[in-house]
Amino acid sequence: MKINWGWGITIFYSFFVLSFIVILIFSLGQDNSLVTENYYETDLAYQDHKDKLANYAELSAKVTESFQHDTRSYLIQFPSDMKSVSGEVHFYRPSSADLDYRVPIQTDPANQLVIPVEQLESGQWIVQIEWTAGGRPYFKETRLFIP
Repeated sequence: MKINWGWGITIFYSFFVLSFIVILIFSLGQDNSLVTENYYETDLAYQDHKDKLANYAELSAKVTESFQHDTRSYLIQFPSDMKSVSGEVHFYRPSSADLDYRVPIQTDPANQLVIPVEQLESGQWIVQIEWTAGGRPYFKETRLFIP
């Protein structure tokens, strides 16, 4: 059987339209949300962020963090020479902004903060600690995997 040029054009055009519709349906199902809602404001404040990272790098005694498996809590130990620590801990979930979790920093007399994380889903989290001590701002970011 021989196909003439009219049927060839019709088949080609139909295949093109059908593939375009499939690609359109697939792209509508993808999540295209931004990493942060305030993207431009965050970009403008990037120098402040770099200054906070530099302040943390200059510390002689660093902040230590550990995940306590038995109590499903996250322990943050600030250096003993840091007084009046205030700020926020942000548990950032790269796969879904709806799961993000923020905790204000309120240290105990041992200058540590224990955060219960039983409500956090298993998987990878990015822990962003932003705090001020002695009038200087600091920032530290680490990765946490909750089994």
